[in-house]
Amino acid sequence: MRKRDRGPKTYTRLTHPLVRDSRDEPFRQAGWDPPVDLTDEEYPIRLTTGRRLDSYNTGVQSGGFASPPRRGEYIELCPEDAERYGVVVGEEVRVSSRRGSVVAPVWIDLALRPGLAFMTMHFPDEVDTNQLTIEANCPIAGTAEFKASAIRIEKLPVATVVR
Repeated sequence: MRKRDRGPKTYTRLTHPLVRDSRDEPFRQAGWDPPVDLTDEEYPIRLTTGRRLDSYNTGVQSGGFASPPRRGEYIELCPEDAERYGVVVGEEVRVSSRRGSVVAPVWIDLALRPGLAFMTMHFPDEVDTNQLTIEANCPIAGTAEFKASAIRIEKLPVATVVR
């Protein structure tokens, strides 16, 4: 009797010749190092950068599709920081780091904690967020430390709002 062809051999995690038991692989705890760009009295706020939900896996990154929730670039602050700086939603402020400065409108985000601000890089024609970020890299992963820049917020006099 001829054996029926069952196609390519299938393996489970435990039977595959290239997969070893996880007990063979040592795991170690990675140490924590503070960000390279520390906050201080002159730059008291930590800027983290990233994407907003309306820009994940869609054509809006290339501008090919409109996204109803898309609202342009803002410096997002918690209500406590906005109150401390005396700024309101839509008001333009100067955002400065040790590398550069940009002018951006304010957005209030209830999910942010005091001392933390958020911006994206989706609108470089409106606000060039990369002027604020640092070029440090993680020594283990090699990834850029874009998510940890020390910044300050400056309220602009009404007559000097310029981009």
